[in-house]
Amino acid sequence: MLRKWITSAGFGSASVDTILADNRFFPGDVLKGEVVIRGGNTDQDISKIELALVVQYNKGGKKVSHIFKKFPLSDAVMIEAEQTKRVPFQFRIPAEIPMSEGRFPIFLKTMLDIKLGVAPTDSDRIHIYPSPIIQKILREIEEAGFLLYKISNEYDSEVKPHPFYQMFQFKPIGSFHGYVDDFLVIFTYDEIGLHMEIEMIRTAKVLTSQLYWEHSNPESTLQLNGQAVPDDPLHKIRKMLRSRNRKEK
Repeated sequence: MLRKWITSAGFGSASVDTILADNRFFPGDVLKGEVVIRGGNTDQDISKIELALVVQYNKGGKKVSHIFKKFPLSDAVMIEAEQTKRVPFQFRIPAEIPMSEGRFPIFLKTMLDIKLGVAPTDSDRIHIYPSPIIQKILREIEEAGFLLYKISNEYDSEVKPHPFYQMFQFKPIGSFHGYVDDFLVIFTYDEIGLHMEIEMIRTAKVLTSQLYWEHSNPESTLQLNGQAVPDDPLHKIRKMLRSRNRKEK
């Protein structure tokens, strides 16, 4: 009886460790690994095993952890004393997940729900790179004379389904120096298409442009500020960036 009480209090209870085949991914990649559960001093009932992708964002100057998506692995299982169980898994990382960044890391959290006991958890940091098309756009912006100096996840209660957006902030170092104060870009990427919002801040003025296109047919679906524009998105972005007065649409 005393042994069971000690285990339920967290001493000598089951432990969990998640082992990943890799920790570097692009949105939409498949993440593979296994959850290793090691029994404690007594048998314990695990009601469920879950994995969760955890993202952080800034809210009022404080970092908030947000479960981006959960992945249930197993229902009720029994882990015997000193037994080791291995639960393999694989799942696809959501296409809309943001890039991981030093100040805003992304973790894979493993959660065990144990009856009458302390639920063990494990967190593993993973690296999410921007999708190839976003990387190309970021290079176009830098080649046009802007320096990326900040990436942040900012709280916004109106954004759905997750209450934040990821913002890329640039400073002009080329021909835009002295003409533009800040250049901000927000990407909304999913399996269907890409929405890109650009803000060019000039003293008290904010000039905004919005682009959208579908991955399957970008040249025929490109829209600029809600109007259809038959053009290659990268080509259009390149022209916009090199048009100092932004009159060219």
